Formats: sequence, structure tokens, C-alpha cells
Amino acid sequence: MLEISIRKKLDGFKLNIDLSAQENETIVLFGPSGAGKSMTLAVVGGFLTPDAGRIAVGERVLFDSQRRIDLPPQQRRIGLVKQDLALFPHLTVEQNVAYGLFREAANAQHERVRNLLRLMNLDGFANRFPFELSGGQQQRIALARALAPSPSLLLLDEPFSALDAPTRMQLRDELLTLHREVKIPVVFVTHDLGEAYFLADKLAVVSQGEIIQIDKPGEVLSHPCSLNAARAIGVKNILAGEIVARSKTGSQVRVGEMLIDTLPSSFEVGTRVNVCMRPERIMLLRPERAAQSSDENALHGEIVREMNDGMTTTLFFRGIDQRLGTLSTQNYDIQIELPVYIYERLNLARQRTWTVSLRKNAIHLMK
Repeated sequence: MLEISIRKKLDGFKLNIDLSAQENETIVLFGPSGAGKSMTLAVVGGFLTPDAGRIAVGERVLFDSQRRIDLPPQQRRIGLVKQDLALFPHLTVEQNVAYGLFREAANAQHERVRNLLRLMNLDGFANRFPFELSGGQQQRIALARALAPSPSLLLLDEPFSALDAPTRMQLRDELLTLHREVKIPVVFVTHDLGEAYFLADKLAVVSQGEIIQIDKPGEVLSHPCSLNAARAIGVKNILAGEIVARSKTGSQVRVGEMLIDTLPSSFEVGTRVNVCMRPERIMLLRPERAAQSSDENALHGEIVREMNDGMTTTLFFRGIDQRLGTLSTQNYDIQIELPVYIYERLNLARQRTWTVSLRKNAIHLMK
């Protein structure tokens, strides 16, 4: 069991973090640069002393301001992998991994290193030097070195950010397998939402030194608790609305000129709300389906602009018969994201007029 409750005040910044994890859980700290994610790891690792709080792993108390306990980093039994890896270039792979095992006998060191290299799929690399390895292999060595002393907690500070996309995907999968083997709490820092969703048992959204929401990844993405949380996790469609009807089967919200049906909510009639829709969950209707009255919240309009990064296309969509009342500075109502192959299959470069469905289960209301 990991328990973290820390307070730290710096010039113009306050860190105020509370979280806990079971022994086999991965907590992902997600948020923009400067949110306080890496500072949290520095405090937990013992490299930065908090003003107040408590940090404990199981029965071991690493820091307690009231009891004046503050173990130095080397006594905390914490494994740490940072973005720069900090491998020793003059040491072999085996020597790098064994660096934290200096108190053990040579035979025990060799056996531990051999087992870790096997676990990391690096058999046969023991006598190589870091510069002879690929970025992904160096990352595995850094992980093996962090795990060699059998830590009770593993901290990972954006370890995959410098790698190419295929290697990142492979290492993420390997990290999940590795975690099932070592069974210790992991705190992983990233500003990549896909990475956070893939790895997290709990996703903690960090903003300005505080955790503004923590829950299972699917729950955080589907039901952000605040406007800040919604923006942090990439909800690009946040529209102003008002509850105009409510029943046991659902609510109805006026958004601009359109009445939108939603799932049941606790908001009373007359409540002003933010209507949140993730861009990847808005559905384009094929022409033969667009005339069907059964489609939820059908909005007829046109694509006025688009952006394409080679993998995902973002469409900027404006209603023709009804507008959703967005800011006057925008010439669109909502953003829609879809894979490039769907963009090409639907011939969206030429076919610009469409009907979209704002599905009830894709709509989240916030006061």
C-alpha cells in the first residue's frame, strides 16, 4: 500500500498532493508541463523535502513531518527511471544493472542481473556498453537497474518520451507484463493521454500542483469532474447549455438553437450546464442513414475546416439549420476527430455536407 500526502510551497507555486495505491496498481500522473508531476516524484524519492505531510510504502514510513522522519533517497528502497536514463557510459550493461547491488556477494549480483536481463528480453547483452544499444534497449537497462535492488516502489518520469512511436508502444506493453511480475506500486508521469489511458489503473489529472480528479481512466475520460479536468483530458467540445426538461428517462438541454436529449441527470430544469462531448465520439451518418428520425440528436451541417497529422483528421463542423451557439470568433460549432482511413473512405475531402449524431452516451453534463 502506497500513501502520499505532501505539501510544498515554492515561489509562485504550491504542491498539494494526496493519493494512494495498492501494491499491484499503477497510478499515472497526467497533466501539462509545469503541473507538478515530476516535482511529486522528486518529493516521494527523497530528492526534495516537503514542508509537511506523510509518505509511506506498506509499513515503512519514508517521510512524516510530525514525527520528524525523513529518510534519505538511498534508504527509501525506491526505483527511479527518468527521461534521461542516466546510464553510466563507461560501465557494461551488467555493471549498470548491478550498480545498486554492491552490498551483495558477486555470485548473488550475477544471478540477479541475469534474471533481470532475461525478464527484459536482453539475454546476451551483459557485456555491451550503453552506446552500443538502441534507445529501447537502453530503456530496458534503466528499468532493470531500477528493479535490481528489489524496490518497494517504482517511479517512472516520462521514460518513453524520447523514443519513436513503435518503440514506445512496445515498451508500454512490456511494462504491463513486467508489472505483473514485480507486483509493486508504480507511479508513472506522462503528458501523453493515450499512454496514460493504456497504463493506468488509476488516472490522476494534475493541474497547478493539485490532483483535480483521480479515478479509473475510462471514468475520467467519460465523466470529467470540472471544466479544468475536461480541458486537460482533451474534451474539445464544451458548450454552454440550459436544462429545459427532465424525466426518469433523460434530460433535454438547449444548446444554442438546438434541443439535445441526454441520459438522465440530477440537474433541475433551469440549471445552466456545460455540455461536454469528446471529438472522437461524434458520429458521422452516411447519407442513406441521415434521413432516419431515430438517430439521436441529429445535426445537419458542413465541414468548414480540417487539420490532418497523418494519422488523425480533425473536422471543424458548423450547423446549417441550427447553430450550437459557440463563440462569435469561431466559424464552427463542434470538432470531430476520426482516423485518416475513415476520412478517405468517406471521401470527406469532397463531400463537405453531412449529418452528425450527438449520441446520448457521448454527452457529459457539468454545472
